[in-house]
Amino acid sequence: MKPLSTIALKGRGLPLWLAVGHFIFRAPARLKRMDLPLFLLRLSVSPRGRGDYARIERLTRRWLRLPGLQGRNTCYLRSLVLFRFLDPGDADLCLHFGIDEPESPEERLHGHAWVSLDRIGLNPPPSALQGRLREIYRFSFLNGGSSTSGAKFAGAMFQNDVLYPEPEPPKRV
Repeated sequence: MKPLSTIALKGRGLPLWLAVGHFIFRAPARLKRMDLPLFLLRLSVSPRGRGDYARIERLTRRWLRLPGLQGRNTCYLRSLVLFRFLDPGDADLCLHFGIDEPESPEERLHGHAWVSLDRIGLNPPPSALQGRLREIYRFSFLNGGSSTSGAKFAGAMFQNDVLYPEPEPPKRV
């Protein structure tokens, strides 16, 4: 088996704005070829970005406004970008996956992904703040994944479009 330092994802050495775009473009295809825990392990050993939370969020929003990438504007991909490029220092950076508890049997599952730093949510979904969210999988920068069954379900959420793109804000005229 290769040492962890040799399995980091490609795209190193690019300026941060370009590395973020490269990741947004390539991440969905990479996730289709490998299971989620291995993908997240590769992200966790990749060199960290030089940007803070606000800069990474701003770059991500700009890329996801481009034609052809707007359909990828999901909490799942935005959280993967944060997990990939945010430097946690000595703090524990975690990527969480969860589902809203359905209020009726007819309601479809809505999946969510978010990032926390030392247990403080950086981009939690509204349902987490309302107590309606059930976490199914967590991947910690320091400790790895929480469970393999949850990882399979979280990976399937991305494959089966359970996570919906967020609507675009109204454009100014």
